[in-house]
Amino acid sequence: MPRRSPFRSLLALCTAAALSAGGSLPAAAAAPPASAPARAAPAAPTPSADWVRTEDAPSRISAELPGRAKPQETSVPVEEGEAVSARTYRVDLPGGGAGFTVHDVPGWRSTLREFLDGFLDSYNALADEPLNGRDVKETTVEGRQVLDARLVSEVPGPDGVAGFIRLVADGDHLVQIVTFGPAAEANPLGQTQARIAASLRFPATPPPAPD
Repeated sequence: MPRRSPFRSLLALCTAAALSAGGSLPAAAAAPPASAPARAAPAAPTPSADWVRTEDAPSRISAELPGRAKPQETSVPVEEGEAVSARTYRVDLPGGGAGFTVHDVPGWRSTLREFLDGFLDSYNALADEPLNGRDVKETTVEGRQVLDARLVSEVPGPDGVAGFIRLVADGDHLVQIVTFGPAAEANPLGQTQARIAASLRFPATPPPAPD
């Protein structure tokens, strides 16, 4: 069987693996206020690219990506007879990629850390290069729960892989931003992740001020 690239493996797992780790979807959840805007801190300078704003039409959540996104729609089983929808928007980068996923999770009660742990467990069950989550930071940004972490492979040095993940809980939606590629490119990958995170907009989020 041909070896799957790390980023394509991540895309295959970003929805089902992490959501399933959180268990069932109860009828009610304590969600952050839908009207509270969430904006990331200003991003560091990023490598030159043709950045394109991409909107998830069902939720009206959008973010800028370094290229035109390749959308992928998924129906995710979470328990017998029940599934949720998720939509991934991604672009390819040299040796990796970047993108965001919007999960429809009405009534989801699990924590962002449980989502991250399930994501890593399931990815590592399939990947040739296991990943660890490092520098995990959980915050609340203008009413929304946010988790950021570095993704570090167990392969040392520049031959390994590096990545970044941000999870944002927004009422009935959970947004995941992932940037991934060769460990030697960790710094520009981090800058790309920061710009995507800074550009994330929700329906109630004011548009960015003109330059």
